[in-house]
Amino acid sequence: MATYRYTADDPEGRRVAGHLEASSVEEAVRRLEEQGLQVLEVMETEAPSYAAAPQGRLSSDEAEQFAESVAQLSAAGLPLGPGLRAAAEESDNPRLAAALGYLADRLDEGRPLEDVLESSRDFLPAYVGGLIRAAARTSQVGVALAELVEQYREIGLLRRNILRGMAYPLVVAGMAVVVLVFIVVFVAGGFEQIFADFDMELPMLTKAFFWWRHFGLRILAPVLALAVLAAAVVRWRLGPAAWHRWLATAPLLGPLWHWLGLLEWLGLVRVLVCHGVTLLEALRLSADGLSNANISRVSLSLAEGVARGRSLWQLIALQRQIPASIVPLVKWGEQAGSLAESLGLGRQMLEERIRMRSLWIQAAWPPILFIAIGCCVLLVVGSLFLPLISLVNCLA
Repeated sequence: MATYRYTADDPEGRRVAGHLEASSVEEAVRRLEEQGLQVLEVMETEAPSYAAAPQGRLSSDEAEQFAESVAQLSAAGLPLGPGLRAAAEESDNPRLAAALGYLADRLDEGRPLEDVLESSRDFLPAYVGGLIRAAARTSQVGVALAELVEQYREIGLLRRNILRGMAYPLVVAGMAVVVLVFIVVFVAGGFEQIFADFDMELPMLTKAFFWWRHFGLRILAPVLALAVLAAAVVRWRLGPAAWHRWLATAPLLGPLWHWLGLLEWLGLVRVLVCHGVTLLEALRLSADGLSNANISRVSLSLAEGVARGRSLWQLIALQRQIPASIVPLVKWGEQAGSLAESLGLGRQMLEERIRMRSLWIQAAWPPILFIAIGCCVLLVVGSLFLPLISLVNCLA
């Protein structure tokens, strides 16, 4: 049988392309029309082969693109194998294209979806494979993956809004630092020469300023380098989970960053449970899909408790890293058999808390930075002009 490359429009008018094996062009056209496609072009070609799987696991962004591709194929009712191959050819990401093409080749060989997902564990995040496997039982793969993609888009948008709100004061602070460094390096030298020519007795503030000008800036770079090295050593000794837990204790931004990790975890567990994944498996799979290693460890700890027969709400009540306000919702969900809905409500509550916290930080951040900049300016101006005022008085 020959391989034909086709271009067609699906029932919703979207342009699709892919490869199809058939004995003739007429058979290829007939099979495509049976799938509800309006054929635009069919030509014999040699289909690319993806014998090797991509090296290393897909990143969170690549996993999101993968899920979105599979969701679109399922929503359009297209065969998974040819659809994955078409998505691989259109992808600009070589690793993502290799992953999509590898799955397409395995499916075209006639292997069951379960076996294909099992052979893809090295590069495909476990939660994506688990969700596809569970949703395939109810023919809801497209819906499940669409919900997963939508969740990650919402979290990404929330993070970008938080960063955008803090960008302006940070840019102002950076410009202020540049101006102050310019004054210290290039302007203050003239004042120091004037004071030396008149052999003046300088106040302690001015002496400290000139000492910083000569020696402080020289030791600043080594101190910063040592701080970065110390942080790297501490992270290496603690491990990712303990390091992320320690970062969560940082003032202002630490709790916000921790809550974002919890928001991602709640949403992922909700999607998995909603589409037929057992709670135990959902807790284990979600630990594989989180960017916060500390929350991943919490999820695995909860999975161990659930495996011993304990209720999820009881386990969460013992976790200091999860807000206590989540406990009543999870308890209601487990008792009413609506755990997915209760997790969704908990996610909404946590998202509102994050928004309120970010608004508070965005309101408090500029005054704090501007006060700090003002204090630095007063110190520099006072250090330079106090002796100058004394000199003018003496000359008068």
